[in-house]
Amino acid sequence: MPLRPEPVEHRQTGYVASPVLDPPDALGLPPLTRDLVSEYGMCFVPDVLDKAEIERLRTALDEQAAAERNLGDLAPPGALGNKQSVSNMVNKGRVFLDLVERHETDELAGFLLGRTFLVSSITGGMFHAPTTEPQALHRDQGFVPAMARFPAACNLFWLLDDFTPESGSTHVVPGSHRWRPEYQIKAPPREMSVQVEAPSGSVFAWEGRIWHGLGVNTNGEPRRSITTYFCLPWMRQQENWGVSCLQEVLDEASPKLRARMGLRSYGTLGGVNGTRTDAYPGGFGNADVVFPDYIIGEGGSLHRLRRVSRDEED
Repeated sequence: MPLRPEPVEHRQTGYVASPVLDPPDALGLPPLTRDLVSEYGMCFVPDVLDKAEIERLRTALDEQAAAERNLGDLAPPGALGNKQSVSNMVNKGRVFLDLVERHETDELAGFLLGRTFLVSSITGGMFHAPTTEPQALHRDQGFVPAMARFPAACNLFWLLDDFTPESGSTHVVPGSHRWRPEYQIKAPPREMSVQVEAPSGSVFAWEGRIWHGLGVNTNGEPRRSITTYFCLPWMRQQENWGVSCLQEVLDEASPKLRARMGLRSYGTLGGVNGTRTDAYPGGFGNADVVFPDYIIGEGGSLHRLRRVSRDEED
């Protein structure tokens, strides 16, 4: 029986690519709707977070940001500047982790990446004062070959303040995911970009091939947001959860959250091998990951698998 060709695009999602834009034009910003992500490479969903949710997230982010600035010489890079990034937020409050399990995340990230997508990182961002330099335009899946005709990653920005050009909102090049591969290697001129304008409580989502970069804050307003960054299940995650995630966070996580953090194998990928556990051997299927008590070393030596824990805070 002769072989028959099959479509080669990524087909684990409901995403269907829009026609190539040739020459590489930039589209305007899409309206506030979730229905145009294939055409524009991005969408805005208004009124996702209510006032109480916005206030809880603002308070938690403000307190965490202040605590990290107060670490002095131990403060992480960028904590003391006019713009602060708060990384690895899986360890920094359930209020941030809850964003990963919301139905808006299921719909938006699931549409772009399929139901087995992983959370790659959770990051908070805020301004403390005006800035002078915009972030360089970049693509979030720049490490994926430009020939890929599908999104391998996506970002969901949960807006805790209004995004305006004056507050340093993101520069985007709508439609740039539809450019030919040779135009996805080097950043386009910033003049091709437009700045996002969207109200607090919205979710701003875009796929990994879109050129974008943070703007300049000229009014000194905080312009806070939480970024949940997701990727396909066979990609390396931005944050190395296996090292940095507290054991208690994993113990307390729902099966859905554990799977999105990578504690469910994807075929033969993502396992942790050591002494025997009660976990079902996944083989070529997917299975829950259970940490063994020991990693087996040379000559059968046993080495206890140590995990970072809340008990080690001091």
